Amino acid sequence: MKLFTKFKLKHEGFFKAINLDWRVVAVELMDDLNEERKRRFMTDQENYDLKQRLAIYKEKEQLNQKGAQQHD
Repeated sequence: MKLFTKFKLKHEGFFKAINLDWRVVAVELMDDLNEERKRRFMTDQENYDLKQRLAIYKEKEQLNQKGAQQHD
């Protein structure tokens, strides 16, 4: 048997534990990334909605100003 194979077989449980731990960490990181993406999407959506409201208010204000000028 090659030296590396002997070493690998002797420490097989240790390597499996490390591999499993990395898999768990990867899954947790992916979950955190997905949560962060959801929060960012919600923030972007709220920002878009607020910009739309602001545009509507500005348009209404301009119409009111034009209406006031016509009455003068």
